[in-house]
Amino acid sequence: MDVQGFGRQKGRSEVYRGHELTVNLLRKVQLQIAVNEDFVEPTVNAIMEAGRTGPEGRIGDGKIFIVPLEDCIRIRTGERGPEAI
Repeated sequence: MDVQGFGRQKGRSEVYRGHELTVNLLRKVQLQIAVNEDFVEPTVNAIMEAGRTGPEGRIGDGKIFIVPLEDCIRIRTGERGPEAI
């Protein structure tokens, strides 16, 4: 998803029609990934490895939120639960 937000990066100044404006919201990318229980840790590790800037990371590398998925339904087949993911 294309989202906007801010954190420790603060924002930036831009010139629009000759006027300087402070833009507080920065463009960001939000990933929403649903995986079966067995794939949670491998998925988290892959995202951390690909998303970290350098060996120690930098401000703005992002966050990972893990939330339980109550249920999943594949509309086309009617499958529910792990089979639908």
